[in-house]
Amino acid sequence: MSTRKCLLMFQDNPIIVAVRNPKDIYDAINSESHIIFLLTGNVFNLKKMVELCSNAGKYVFTHLDLIKGYSQDNYFIKYLRDEINPTGIITTKNNIITRAKQENLLTIQRLFLLDSSAMDISITSAKKIKPDAVEILPGLVPKLIKSVKSQINIPIVTGGFIETVEEVRSCLTAGALSVSTSHKPLWDKIPLIRSEQKSLLEK
Repeated sequence: MSTRKCLLMFQDNPIIVAVRNPKDIYDAINSESHIIFLLTGNVFNLKKMVELCSNAGKYVFTHLDLIKGYSQDNYFIKYLRDEINPTGIITTKNNIITRAKQENLLTIQRLFLLDSSAMDISITSAKKIKPDAVEILPGLVPKLIKSVKSQINIPIVTGGFIETVEEVRSCLTAGALSVSTSHKPLWDKIPLIRSEQKSLLEK
């Protein structure tokens, strides 16, 4: 059910707003995307940022590998769920995916596909751990997206250095459901991409 939820969520949001700097949080919640990836945060500001996103009606995913000031153990995952309560988490770490799933948080496993060996390891890991979605980096290599899509039945998002509408289109055409980007000019292009996708479905 949670994987299905991710699938529908990403289908409706071809561009995901990725926040690297806390000062961009207000632009993020005012964007057309319903999904925000928090790639920043610390013990002092994480709860406030998640609350701002949630109160604006956004789905918010916190990248646990990038949060500062927290010890990433089982107690933290439970605290995250009970006190901070994001929609889900992003991480490269298998054990955190497993623990977050136990706490009923949606899980996105970030995969760095730097070479064929890394791809094999990442695919094997995703098949074993079964996150609700995977995020592929770098996102500018459509053949990597196609290759991963052919091997796993898990929703795919992608990101990393994506700065143009054409790059977004190439990722979506290759099989990604959504593209995450911190490049703010692309945040304004969400209605355009949605309109294009709608037109394709109607043909």
